[in-house]
Amino acid sequence: MSKKPYTSEITDFLKQLDDEIKPDSPSRQAEKKKYAEIIEKRDNPEYDEKKSKLWEEF
Repeated sequence: MSKKPYTSEITDFLKQLDDEIKPDSPSRQAEKKKYAEIIEKRDNPEYDEKKSKLWEEF
């Protein structure tokens, strides 16, 4: 017999709310992109930041 992991009422409520509101709205996509970039910078020490050509010579 396998047990289902415990989730609190608030966790269930937030999951339901998350499913009901627009999960792929432009603002959520922007947040996902922002955090994916932050995670990439954090986990990859050789990450090359996108630099503007304006600052190449400095």
